[in-house]
Amino acid sequence: MPIRPPIAATSSPDRSPSTSVGHASAEAGSRWRVLIVHPHSSIREMMRVILDGYADLIEVVGEASDGDEGIELAKTIPVDLVLMDTHLPNSVDATRQIRRTMPQVVVLGTSYEYTPYLYNAMIAAGAVAFIRMEDAATLLFRSIVFAMCTYGSKQMHMPPAQASGRRSSFAASNAS
Repeated sequence: MPIRPPIAATSSPDRSPSTSVGHASAEAGSRWRVLIVHPHSSIREMMRVILDGYADLIEVVGEASDGDEGIELAKTIPVDLVLMDTHLPNSVDATRQIRRTMPQVVVLGTSYEYTPYLYNAMIAAGAVAFIRMEDAATLLFRSIVFAMCTYGSKQMHMPPAQASGRRSSFAASNAS
């Protein structure tokens, strides 16, 4: 299955292909770069739509339909975080390989159902958290922020006004 390029992909000499979202505050290198690995294009699109709402902090740089594609993409484009579906036939091995060859990359497992076996296998392979897809709309962004602030090597630097605005919108969106 071909790898879907980011929506409105652009290239420049100092920047890898990225999603053009029209946010003036989103400068090259100032966002966490996310790779989505899931077998269903509709789910990848749903995750992209959720994350596009936080385009000033998160940039979806690629999508893959299986673990092998995810590994290859993570090797060829700069990635800070991988969202790995746990029900892929090789998700645990792909997670292990990504963490072994690119230790700076943070991996979050995603799944429609929680099973202790998959959870424990993904954590043992190097994933830092596990998100149920039914919770994605409310917890995906929060989980990425927590994982990247706790385990990520890339530090975010925002002007105080922008940081204050994000905190306010984050608090408002998670008040319920």
